[in-house]
Amino acid sequence: MSLYLKYRPHDFDNLEGQDFIKTTLKQAIKDNKTVWAYLFCWPRWTWKTSTARIFAKTINCENSKEWNPCLTCWICTDFLDDRLIDIIEIDAASHTWVDNIRDIIEKAQFSPTRTKYKVYIVDEVHMLSKWAFNALLKILEEPPKHVKFILATTEVDKVPETILSRCQRYDFKQGTPENIKNRLTYIAKHENIHIDQQSLDYIIRNSRWWFRNAISLFEQLIVDSKIDFETIVKTLWLTNTDLIENFLNKLISKDKSIVDDFENILESWKNIKLFFKDLIFFARDLMIKKLKQWENINNLIDIVDKLSDTYSKTKNSLDENTVFLVWIVKIVSSYIQPQNNTIHTEEKIETKQVFYTTPEVKVEKITQTQETSFKATQNNTPNDDLLSDASDIFGWWEEEIESFPKTTSENTTSTSFNKDTLVAELKKIWAKAATTMSLRWADFLINWNSLTIKFKTNFALKTINNNESITLIQEGLKNIWREDLKIELR
Repeated sequence: MSLYLKYRPHDFDNLEGQDFIKTTLKQAIKDNKTVWAYLFCWPRWTWKTSTARIFAKTINCENSKEWNPCLTCWICTDFLDDRLIDIIEIDAASHTWVDNIRDIIEKAQFSPTRTKYKVYIVDEVHMLSKWAFNALLKILEEPPKHVKFILATTEVDKVPETILSRCQRYDFKQGTPENIKNRLTYIAKHENIHIDQQSLDYIIRNSRWWFRNAISLFEQLIVDSKIDFETIVKTLWLTNTDLIENFLNKLISKDKSIVDDFENILESWKNIKLFFKDLIFFARDLMIKKLKQWENINNLIDIVDKLSDTYSKTKNSLDENTVFLVWIVKIVSSYIQPQNNTIHTEEKIETKQVFYTTPEVKVEKITQTQETSFKATQNNTPNDDLLSDASDIFGWWEEEIESFPKTTSENTTSTSFNKDTLVAELKKIWAKAATTMSLRWADFLINWNSLTIKFKTNFALKTINNNESITLIQEGLKNIWREDLKIELR
């Protein structure tokens, strides 16, 4: 038998970490004020089912001592040997249907065979179906005097309000490090197992303060009736505290040599996930210590927060080592500023850009030394140089530019970018209305063989920013001007 099953609490005195609940239940038994329905809820592995069993034994025990089960009478012994038919445990996860509850209701009408109360312990009650809850509600409203129900769940939010309102609710709490330590010390004493303080601290820290986790890990680490931390380090490839502290200090100081330390850890075949788990706990403890001393903990908060997210990402990653390495690089480089962000004017390359808007035309020509803006006149008569620039960029023949309408002037040609032509073409190829509407209010920046579309709102940008819309725009442009343009959205 595993240590967890062997050392499950069998009376209220051994129920660790739930002082309020056991005191309240014992007082109710003492005053004979027990109710017909209880709800034990919240965290897993906090003795909810064990408490239900202790309570069921106590209210039926013939020789209870200080409102605890005696564990020696025939009721207690038969229950421990699974021979007592008046205390029934049901797993709602495998008995979810209404027929299962109807069977309970039918059998509950009969008096208990040998005990004072017939007790039904329904574990994971939130798994019952809607119809099963409705059936259970009936007997909770009008229960027989000899029946007690104890419902246990880890997801109380899934239990209907009609059920909750008919139960006396007890919220269990997670164990504290002191609770876990007391329980492990109790087990070690009765099993004659020697455990040092470092090992005890390691088990408590890695159990996340769940009793079942702690006892299972405790049992796993037993070697020759003892648990030695040096053996744990060798067996699980753990790292010592000095290495963790040095690693954390390099993170805080943005020391780039930490990448080499990371490679050394990998080469030494350390358990990398356990290393970073220990690093999280070490940083957390240091953060709390510094907070109590009113020291700056901004860097520690950032490290713990980002490392926790990174640790969770490794669950579905192809290579967890790479995930941790990327996190390290992000932390170290987060405060590194470029030494020189200046772009020398002599290194600039002369470019020509044509920027079209509606209803008036804007033309920008950027050189090394100046930026000149051209606007169409009120009579929509364009500049000849503007058409020359546009023709050079696109390589269009003048007679092929259908969207550039002719003007009445003999020596000039209009450069208005008629978006209606593009929109009309997109409608022909079945573009969505949202796509065409977003384009009507956008600005177009043409630079050589690329077209940048600048939107007025983020909503319009999100509407166009998908493969389907971009493909349709490229197809429409090609149909009109017979040119393949690279499209960039802003």
